[in-house]
Amino acid sequence: MSRLILTPGQRRRLRRQLVQTPDARVLRRTLAVLEFDHGRSAADIARMLGVTRQSVYNWAYTYAQALDPQALQDRDGRGRHRLLGEDQEHLLEALLAGSPQDLGYPNANWTAPLLAEAMGVATGRCVSDDTLRRALHRLDYVWKRPRYDLDPDPERGGKKRRIRRQIRGLAPRSVVLAEDETDLLLFPPLRAGWSKRGEAARVSLSGRNARRVIFGAMNLRTGTRLFVPRHKGRSADFQALLAEVRSAYRGWHVALLLDEDSCHTAKASVAAAGGMTLLWLPKRSPKLSPMDTLWGQGKDVVSADKQYATIDEQVDRFLCHPRSLSNQEALHTSGVLSANFWLRGALSKEFCVLA
Repeated sequence: MSRLILTPGQRRRLRRQLVQTPDARVLRRTLAVLEFDHGRSAADIARMLGVTRQSVYNWAYTYAQALDPQALQDRDGRGRHRLLGEDQEHLLEALLAGSPQDLGYPNANWTAPLLAEAMGVATGRCVSDDTLRRALHRLDYVWKRPRYDLDPDPERGGKKRRIRRQIRGLAPRSVVLAEDETDLLLFPPLRAGWSKRGEAARVSLSGRNARRVIFGAMNLRTGTRLFVPRHKGRSADFQALLAEVRSAYRGWHVALLLDEDSCHTAKASVAAAGGMTLLWLPKRSPKLSPMDTLWGQGKDVVSADKQYATIDEQVDRFLCHPRSLSNQEALHTSGVLSANFWLRGALSKEFCVLA
């Protein structure tokens, strides 16, 4: 077929289908027929649409036989069928639910070539990597970097309830402090930021790393904070913070909310905390400590993407950030004033006020 001449009514119906169809394949075929009617060559249309000339001729012939725009639409049984049917997609999901190592592969994660190999062994059919990727997209899978996810403490709920009971049962002239520590490295934590496309974002390093540990405690009622920088994070360093707490809260009974880090649970540390009530947080629950939020915000503002001349300069700058916050700001930014704070009800008792 070298020429197709349409009537005005036929062109109107084709243009209506061109505007209304949600199917890209039907749109392409309809556009090809209209362009062919306008006198454009099949070769030009094929280059414009990225198809062969024979496809253009086939679409024009199909329409010319029926003179109905619907003839350009796929009917049942027409078009290419999926190479992976419903059963194969269920098998693909079952593979993704496990690890390649469960089937004897040395890989930690599934890749498209590895899935193709496993599918071939299970079904006896060879499928390409592109076919598998299309199937994965249909199943709502994307390629992304994993993150660490610690298993929660199985006794988390019970431990939280016990801590609330202990706080409510504290004697008068008691104060509740949240304690935590964080490491500062001379090599800075890296954060995402704007940079030129095609150019690697760089943070200059001296090549000499160093470390300090900042111990801190915050009054959960008043927002008053204590900070003790140390060279290491051992039990003796934690005991230095305990000495600061005793000095600051002389004459008060102290309840200390802390995790089960080895420097806290050491016998010497527990003995040094004699007279204090130690409220042990559930394991692997850093978000339950308000201090964790303060540390993270301080590192984002002071430490991220910047190496200081010395680790002591970084420590001084870092401590300036939480110290610059008012007591109300510290409670607000750490989440203690939130209506959803997990100790809000227990802390409503007036014994927590510091005179």
